Amino acid sequence: MKINNLKDFDDAISKEGIFNGFDFNIENADLKIFKFNSAWVSFNDCTFNCKALSINNINQDDLVLEFNNCTFNCDVSFSNCKIDTLKFINTKSIRSLKVNGNYTDFEKKSEIKSFWFSNTKEKDNSEENKEKILSTSFRFFNVLFKKYFEFNNINNSNGIFNFNQNIVGDNEFKYTSSCVFHSSFLSNIRFSDNIFNAYTNFKNSTFSFNKDNFKNTGNHWNESKFERNEFNKVNFSKTNVIDYLEFDNCDFLRTTWFEECVNSKMSRLKFVACKFEKYVLFDGSFFNKLEILHTKFMDKFSFQNVIVNKFKLHQITFKETAYFDDLNKNTNNVIEDWDVKTLRAIKRELANSQNQIDYLRFKAYELNAYKKEIDKNKLSWKDSLILYFNESSNNFGLDWTKGISFIFQWSFIFYLFYIIAYSARVESLDCLPKIEDFASNYLKFTNPLSFLNPPLKQSENYFLPILFLIFGKIFVSYGIYQTIQAFRKFGVNGD
Repeated sequence: MKINNLKDFDDAISKEGIFNGFDFNIENADLKIFKFNSAWVSFNDCTFNCKALSINNINQDDLVLEFNNCTFNCDVSFSNCKIDTLKFINTKSIRSLKVNGNYTDFEKKSEIKSFWFSNTKEKDNSEENKEKILSTSFRFFNVLFKKYFEFNNINNSNGIFNFNQNIVGDNEFKYTSSCVFHSSFLSNIRFSDNIFNAYTNFKNSTFSFNKDNFKNTGNHWNESKFERNEFNKVNFSKTNVIDYLEFDNCDFLRTTWFEECVNSKMSRLKFVACKFEKYVLFDGSFFNKLEILHTKFMDKFSFQNVIVNKFKLHQITFKETAYFDDLNKNTNNVIEDWDVKTLRAIKRELANSQNQIDYLRFKAYELNAYKKEIDKNKLSWKDSLILYFNESSNNFGLDWTKGISFIFQWSFIFYLFYIIAYSARVESLDCLPKIEDFASNYLKFTNPLSFLNPPLKQSENYFLPILFLIFGKIFVSYGIYQTIQAFRKFGVNGD
């Protein structure tokens, strides 16, 4: 059925409760609805060709309003409404959707008991069943969603999603309310000043940012962000950040999940001035770049089996135990580029959780990072020298084979200097040991207790030979000590 003028549209809305296959073809007109005579209004397979569809000031607690398989070649808005249910199921296209309360008096919110904007998840991957990509500007402002808010299986990769000053869940539905953004692609998001009393689930969703989506919209911002939100219990597991996502001044009141996230290799996830009241789990996730700044963790923090390419912790408070077990277990090379403060914070928490093995690993990373910092800024050649010898002699207590290599490397160098200096002093090459005696004399030289029996007779009577002999003994003794320390790395203290 086709409706081509405003009068027929008004008549249909005032009489009909179910619209099947209606084509509202009223171009350049603003279709305004202020009242529905039925408590259940359903639009099925309908097309709206108009400038805008506006539903304003509806106050019907029992009204259920459904749009199934509809096409909106227009902007759709709901303003200052109080209804039971609003559903958009398998929407084919929609230019924009705005649901808002009063813009000047924030106490006067629109009230919707249950809201759905969802697509049916198809079982096969045929062309006709692939997700429809929307280019929609969503805006939810100053609304109380009392029981449900569901945004499922939606690909809005070409659009914008703005969710501000809303409340999801109230005391009437304290134990049954939920907020779900499941398996959706959300582009250019901004969640600001919301209260999520309901359990909130973003599982399997993707967040991206694309400035091109703002063209001809009159709106724009520089990144996707959650700011000043309060979450009761929230799940971000298996989410994917493609570009940049920031959590700024958000409070997480109960258990929070960021498990098994697999972010893109160009992504950046950032937490600034957030507070986690209860258990936080990041286990089994991959992050390209993760920053956590000025944030408080009031309960246990689990970061086990996580891979991070670039990691930064700055001014973090851990009130309880933080678990960093097996962090970057098989990708150690990237850790060398992390800053000293981050490595120090991780090392401290590994010690607190009595994880001796990972503690020693991150202790070595910290010292190596500090060495690079000293070398780069030329802070202290003395500290730089100490750290160099600690690294080369046993890799800061982790590798006993380096100790063995250190002993023979430096002793051989000083042995050659010892022979050359003695030969130059006596002005004769006859003192040089024969090939068959070279190895045995070398072993004598490496013996730290053989001061009274030098490899070359009477060499102790000359300054340079005895000097090189003494240096050789010192470096051999130091190498032995460092080798023993590396063997003791799994001891009680690891030191």
